[in-house]
Amino acid sequence: MNNKFIDSIPDLTTLGSIILAYFLNLKFPIIEVVPFPFNLIGWVIVVAGLSLAIHTVAILKSRRTSSNPTEIPTMFIKNGPYSFSRNPVYLSYVIVTIGAAFIFGSVSAFIAPVICFTVLNSFIIPFEENNLHKKFDKEYEQYKNLVRKWI
Repeated sequence: MNNKFIDSIPDLTTLGSIILAYFLNLKFPIIEVVPFPFNLIGWVIVVAGLSLAIHTVAILKSRRTSSNPTEIPTMFIKNGPYSFSRNPVYLSYVIVTIGAAFIFGSVSAFIAPVICFTVLNSFIIPFEENNLHKKFDKEYEQYKNLVRKWI
């Protein structure tokens, strides 16, 4: 696998999860748990997730370090959203998929955020944490002891 594909896995996982939520809701709605107009709260959740992602990526860009999972970061960032989550971009992705599930409203749509979380937590985050540990060693270990992986 090339690095560009690996770099795109978090984005593809998130987009794929939202598409999956839509189709599960369309074809297998099971039970509507978030009826209209309450499902509109999903838009607020999506905007919150996107805002977190934009803010976090802006911090990474301002510090001239990469958000790509396969690149070794040039700088260790602990402030901003990184003060409450070691993975604020991925947290934002899960928040967006939860928002989409609320918008669609059925139980089956809530499978998508679980899939998104599982892929990010099981495959992407361990890979990135390994890179951070290699580059920043003790500083990263101290940070891991102070800040949770998600929230």
